[in-house]
Amino acid sequence: MHSLEDIVREIASVSGLSAEEVKQKIKDKQTELSGLVSPEGAAYIVGKELGVNLLKETKRRLKIKNIVSGMRSVELIGRVVNISERRDFEKGGRSGSVVNIVLGDETGTVRLSLWDDEIKLLDVLGLKENDIVKVSNAYVKVDSRGNHELRLGRFGKIEKTEGEKLPEKEGIEKSFEVVKVRDIADLEVGEYSEIKASLVQIFRRNPFFEVCPECEGRVERSGNGWICKEHGKIEPKRQLVISGVVDDGTGNVRVVFFRELAEKVLGKSIDELKGAEGVDDPLSIYEGLDVLGKEFIIRGRLKKNQFTERMEFVANEVEEVNVNKEAEKLIEKIESVKD
Repeated sequence: MHSLEDIVREIASVSGLSAEEVKQKIKDKQTELSGLVSPEGAAYIVGKELGVNLLKETKRRLKIKNIVSGMRSVELIGRVVNISERRDFEKGGRSGSVVNIVLGDETGTVRLSLWDDEIKLLDVLGLKENDIVKVSNAYVKVDSRGNHELRLGRFGKIEKTEGEKLPEKEGIEKSFEVVKVRDIADLEVGEYSEIKASLVQIFRRNPFFEVCPECEGRVERSGNGWICKEHGKIEPKRQLVISGVVDDGTGNVRVVFFRELAEKVLGKSIDELKGAEGVDDPLSIYEGLDVLGKEFIIRGRLKKNQFTERMEFVANEVEEVNVNKEAEKLIEKIESVKD
């Protein structure tokens, strides 16, 4: 990952702008996005708008832990850990289907989503759990819970392969899918963990982002409209993301909640929040919230943000601590020690 200065120099050298002009564009982009992105994140966006590709395509084979959102032409070898049931849906007058495959290697797991006609590949390949596959020319996006997700798109391929040394399915599940209860001070990058901590800060940033109503993927603004990489020009719907800091007494960590998890933390649905949103000030939703100091049980993974290089805990599940339930657990623990 490049430093901000490296990014500025790259944009300046390709675009012909001075370093100071590039820095000003980055500041302007942060202002435009209501401070939702870091200077590094804004720099990547500015670079893309100026035609500077800062997320270079890769032709080398990757380990799963090295996958980064925005990569294209990705190639990796993985063992099939799980194949979900086919899910059929209908949105915006369009019918579709999706099957999710969890792939794993010795470094982690990642979801590969097959959409519509791509699902036929399961029968064509005779694909089943514990098979080893090679994925080529795929691209990486962030799913609704902040996790990396592989997509084949128009150019991607998946094929069965042999002779690769990978852990067995059971070993991958044991290493990467078991929830480990941790103190914040003991969190490890990439490990699926459970923490119990109090929310001590919420970052006052624009909590809304736009997604495609069909595939739920993030979309990009194009002129006066919005574009989805999979479905072209669309009318987006808005989703929710909030971030803040939690503390458990052993340490604190930045935490990110997407969609329904953000609703649970804030105690309001996205429809209620959109109704309370000021015409020109989405930050108004934070007024009058009574969530600071509340204790939550949060399950997710500690990751390094690809733009800021800061550690953050991306939540997959969250629930407010039930005092009575916690007391019952403590009593059971005490009784078991007596026995």
